[in-house]
Amino acid sequence: MASAGITTDVTSNAARIDVVSLIVLVSYPKHYRIFAEKELVHEILPNAADSAFVWFGNYSAEKDEHPLVYMDVISKMIRLGYQISASTGGGGNPAIGDNMSTHTSHYILIRKRE
Repeated sequence: MASAGITTDVTSNAARIDVVSLIVLVSYPKHYRIFAEKELVHEILPNAADSAFVWFGNYSAEKDEHPLVYMDVISKMIRLGYQISASTGGGGNPAIGDNMSTHTSHYILIRKRE
C-alpha cells in the first residue's frame, strides 16, 4: 500500500490510484524532488538520469543533468491525468530580510486508473 509513507498505490475493484508528492524549492525552479514509485517517475520524466534517483529511489532534479523546471513537470502530470489534490507552501520571512530563497511548495498529485 504505502512506500516511504508518501507514495501510495491503492488497488481496489480493478482501479489503481497513483499518488505522487512533489516538493519544490521555489526560488530555484530546477530544485525539486519527486517522491513516487520509479515507474511513475519514468512515465512523467522518461529521460530522467539514473543518477537522479536517490534516497530510496525517489527523483532529485538537482542530480539530473537536464531537469525540467517544476512547472513543466506539473503541466506534464496534468496532461497524464493527474490532479492536484493538495498543496502547501512555507518558509522565508521577508520581515527579517529573507529573500524567500528558502520558500518551499509541496504538491500532492493523484490519478485514478481503471
